[in-house]
Amino acid sequence: MPEIKAILFDVFGTVVDWRTSVKEHILARSPEPIKTSVDWNEFTQEWRDCYFKFVSDNSNDDATSVFNSFLSVDQQYRQALDVLVEKYGIKGVWTEEQKDDIATAWHYLKGWDDTLEGLTLLKSKFIIGTLSNGNMRLLVDMAKYAELPWDVVFSSELFKIYKPSPRVYLGASEYLQLKPENVLMVAAHMYDLEAAKKNGLCTAYVVRKGEDIGRTASREEVDYFVSDFVELYKQLTAE
Repeated sequence: MPEIKAILFDVFGTVVDWRTSVKEHILARSPEPIKTSVDWNEFTQEWRDCYFKFVSDNSNDDATSVFNSFLSVDQQYRQALDVLVEKYGIKGVWTEEQKDDIATAWHYLKGWDDTLEGLTLLKSKFIIGTLSNGNMRLLVDMAKYAELPWDVVFSSELFKIYKPSPRVYLGASEYLQLKPENVLMVAAHMYDLEAAKKNGLCTAYVVRKGEDIGRTASREEVDYFVSDFVELYKQLTAE
């Protein structure tokens, strides 16, 4: 194995539990009548699905979002919220200002139980940072809220295109002044790791509840296969 000098993390689902956090954010800002009239687990999953479609559609070099027409994840989540409000028949429940506030739910997500301990351990030995499709302000807000100890924050917004575009993985490696093989990509989604591996990065799959539904990842597909970040630290340092 090449020497690992930096570790980059996917964020949504890998570092933070977006399902619980987003649902709590919505319920805290909703009137009592609709708290039980809507399946908020389904609503939140659909909101996330809209995001996945959006980044998938805008991850190719010829994507319409490239450069001047680039749309941020924040903007996409806000637009998708309007669509879901209409679909679920709750139009008029929130004002436009309230919907703006609800759309910021993705800035304030809680880490998994092992997140802070694991990241702190890894930070003691390696450069650690994000490599996320979330926009910069979203990632900074989330880091402060969840006390995530990043050394650096990389967003697809820097490259004006979304993962799994090669420009994102190679661009982050270039910013770090490292060869791709000296960078470890950590994610709970195989599509992300498959793309990272194709571009020369080392890969680590972390098992997270509810992520990669319908996709069975195997140890043979990645360099490291772990249950949490503390286990990743132990594997990387042989402790």
